[in-house]
Amino acid sequence: MRTTIAIWLLLAFSTCFSQAQTSYFDSLDQVKKYRYDSTRKLYIKEFHDRFYIKPILTGRIFQLEFKDENKEAADITYLPSSSAYLGFGLYFFDLNFELSFKLPQNEEETPSRIFGETRSFDFQTNIYAKKWGADVSFQRYRGMYLDKPEQHFSGRQPDDPYPIRDDLSLRYFQMNAFYVFNHSKFSFRSPYIQSEQQLKNAGSVITSVFVSNFEFNSDSTLIPESARPFYPENETLQRGRVTTLAILPGYTHTFTKKKFYANASLAIGPGHLWLRYNEGDRDKEDIRIRGVVNARIALGYNGDWFFGGLTGVTQIVSARIDNLQANSNSGNIKFFVGARFLEEGFLKKNLFKH
Repeated sequence: MRTTIAIWLLLAFSTCFSQAQTSYFDSLDQVKKYRYDSTRKLYIKEFHDRFYIKPILTGRIFQLEFKDENKEAADITYLPSSSAYLGFGLYFFDLNFELSFKLPQNEEETPSRIFGETRSFDFQTNIYAKKWGADVSFQRYRGMYLDKPEQHFSGRQPDDPYPIRDDLSLRYFQMNAFYVFNHSKFSFRSPYIQSEQQLKNAGSVITSVFVSNFEFNSDSTLIPESARPFYPENETLQRGRVTTLAILPGYTHTFTKKKFYANASLAIGPGHLWLRYNEGDRDKEDIRIRGVVNARIALGYNGDWFFGGLTGVTQIVSARIDNLQANSNSGNIKFFVGARFLEEGFLKKNLFKH
């Protein structure tokens, strides 16, 4: 009998302790959430009751560049003939959407006989949540022209067409995922997608994980004849592939004054590169450790009802092939203006809890 009573008392005590413990930790979570929300509200304003629309003019960045490590030869840079896109952005249900279309090439201003015609598929998205973000892109280009040809062809006249490489194709996939440590005071969403408003100056340490795969391929060498003496091992270079894995520590900061803002973000770190390229008729493979750069800037005005400005995002991967430095540069520059409107009807429904 005494044993039974003792067991029941023990069970009752355990139940009460468990409930008290659960209530205690629940209250701690509420206190933490309150502190987080109150701190965030001092630095960041959210627009839960509004949606927006904004026209966007975008310049896509994608190029292949060869540099001389000894800095004796002129740079060799291949660019697309056209990279302008026009689109619009929408923000509702706490989600940001952007859609853009490539503008047709103006034959009067940039005729195809001068720069050639680039055929491309270019998907890029930049995701910004409160605590993390990601840059994802897949780009496929064919047909490029050689920039600054006067540095490689002494007899070239100003009105001569640029050297066009219809056979040159580039393919690039990359994903850069980053975490924002000071997310209670700093917002990436304010300067880059305008879904929030940074009220005070703030910055944060960030850490990124970067992976990419870049390929170029052509029917003949990409090294102009004038530059070949500087690259005796690579004078026949016509194809290559660079796969990269990198960890990028960095820092970002936003300055604000009367709803005008400026943001700068830079992450740099070592990348593990796997290389494959041709040397003459045979392929070679190599492994390198090289620096990888992810950078972004934003400038503009972010008011309660109207906003406008520009953003720029770029990733640079550099691979060394003997004394030849091969760089891939990918990213975008956006110019935009927008207006916010009060949510009505079904737009008031929240898909996500705040």
